[in-house]
Amino acid sequence: MNSKYISIFLSVYIMCICSSCSDFLKEVSQDEFEPKTASAFQELLNGEGYSTTICLDPITDVLTDDVEGAQGQSDNYIDENLAHRAVYTWQSNMYLLLADYDMTNLLHTYQKLYKCIMACNLVIDGLTDADGTEDEKMQTRGEALALRAYYYFLLVNLYAMPYNCAGTNPESLLGVPLVIKPEIRDEGIARNTVAEVYTQICKDIEEACSLLDGKADNTLGLFRINNVAAHLLASRIYLYMENWDKVLEHADVALADAPALVDLTTYQLSNPAFPHYAINNIISRNFPEVIFINGSMSGSIKTEGTLIRVSESGSNALLRLYDSSDARRNIFFSDMSPLYYKYWMAKRGTQEQGFVWRTAELYLNRAEAYAAKYMAGDNSCGQKAVDDLDALRSKRLSNFVAYTLTTPAALMEFCHEERRRELCFESHRWFDLRRYGMPSIEHTWYDASGNRTVYTLKEKDLGYVLPIPQDAMDTNSALIQNELAPERVGEVN
Repeated sequence: MNSKYISIFLSVYIMCICSSCSDFLKEVSQDEFEPKTASAFQELLNGEGYSTTICLDPITDVLTDDVEGAQGQSDNYIDENLAHRAVYTWQSNMYLLLADYDMTNLLHTYQKLYKCIMACNLVIDGLTDADGTEDEKMQTRGEALALRAYYYFLLVNLYAMPYNCAGTNPESLLGVPLVIKPEIRDEGIARNTVAEVYTQICKDIEEACSLLDGKADNTLGLFRINNVAAHLLASRIYLYMENWDKVLEHADVALADAPALVDLTTYQLSNPAFPHYAINNIISRNFPEVIFINGSMSGSIKTEGTLIRVSESGSNALLRLYDSSDARRNIFFSDMSPLYYKYWMAKRGTQEQGFVWRTAELYLNRAEAYAAKYMAGDNSCGQKAVDDLDALRSKRLSNFVAYTLTTPAALMEFCHEERRRELCFESHRWFDLRRYGMPSIEHTWYDASGNRTVYTLKEKDLGYVLPIPQDAMDTNSALIQNELAPERVGEVN
């Protein structure tokens, strides 16, 4: 297998997915880059399907209410930070503004995801006639299907309306183009509906779970998807679809073999004085609760050292959600007083990994599913939700007191708060806000003179769906752009 030609093929695919470029491939012999064995397809998946060096989500953390503007020093108003402002204020022309500041590394999530999908398609299609044992082929196919499900899950949640959007039907909402075969097409590819994309995602993840169950133990390593990771992803997918029974089904299976929750009240960082310099933070291969880790943070917008910081002012600020006994506050964030930053986000430390899937999410997914069933009238599920929340909270609070069950609405609100506390800055909050009904949130911005401007993302705002990048529109004549909001003008106060 020649990785050079595989990379050429994948790059050409991104150009050709929506345009007529098939003649280009005639210059390269197909035999030079076509794997023939199951092990070769696994190598292809490891190198091109897994997104080890790719930042798949460079911006959503700064779209949320977990951040706010920082009144920085004049030397912080550099081109890079001013480019971030376009994203931070939900401007529909953010891509043009980023390009003006030469911040093109933030523009290519759409293309990168389709490149990873194409690698998965090559593996899934090619394994049928590959040499190797059935176990080898089933393992590799299961991983490829899980990855493809994940990448389409990201695409449809970045560039389309939420599946559960009130007053709409996912069967009539524009999703993203579904490409599930490794073929170059001369014609443009239209957007499938949100329902069609989720149908494919569910088909892929269900088959992945079936293939991976019993085919490999948990010694694959954290950089490959095993059966526990696949079931975790399935529980997340069904959570977004509000299919509560399927959430419970997959979370139960995953928790049977998932790592135990870490007691953060006694957990020791390698550098407790400066958590952002530790090597065993939450988003790290060294954190014992991690199930799967992948991706890169290179090129993403960060809160540390920019004009955007962890939200600490206002009634809905993230830092206000942690009480004094919550160990997460001192582990997730680094105290930077007396700078204009009170705290830096320190979950990644020096590992700089893109994302992790960890055991805590399974408890939160299952708790929310139980809480939803409680709201629907199943009184037996209320305490089950509380039990899952308390299982997590008992490992986070030094003076833990069990939650007292009251109304279904109060329980659901507590589920959402606990999810925000636990999973902040792990690429969950933006998607969660979307599925919670796309509430109105505000971002403040201070200019170099200290003037304060407030920008508002209104309830069900068009800004809750990202624009499809213009280069994708230019190369795909069948694509329809999302409805874009007008220029967002802030209120000076």
